[in-house]
Amino acid sequence: MKQIIIADDDPAIREVFNILLKKHGYGTTIYSDAEVLMGNDFELPDLFILDKQLSGIDGLEVCRFLKMQESTKNIPVIIISASSFIGESAKEAGADDFMEKPFKMKTLLELMERHLNKN
Repeated sequence: MKQIIIADDDPAIREVFNILLKKHGYGTTIYSDAEVLMGNDFELPDLFILDKQLSGIDGLEVCRFLKMQESTKNIPVIIISASSFIGESAKEAGADDFMEKPFKMKTLLELMERHLNKN
C-alpha cells in the first residue's frame, strides 16, 4: 500500500483527504502543521501533499527542506494552494507538481498516480 503524508492546517481538508485516499487504497499520515516534517521525525512516505499555507511555516519552505534532505529528496511533493500563482512558486521550491484549490479529487488522484508510478 502506497503511503501518503499530508500536511494541511484545515481540519475539514484533512478529513476529506483521509477518507478519500483511504477509500482509494492509500495509507495516510496527516499532520496539521509541519513541525514533525521539519524535525525529520516520520516514516518515509511514497508521496507528500503539502498545503502552501501551513500555520507556523510556509509549505514551500517545507518542500525546500524535504528536497535538501538525502532521505526525502527523491520523494515526490505536490503543493496545494488557493493561490493562482502557485505553479511558479512550487517549481522554485522544488515541488514535483502543484494543484490549485479548489480541485477535483479525481484530478489529484491522477496526479498522484503519475508521480507514484515514476518510482
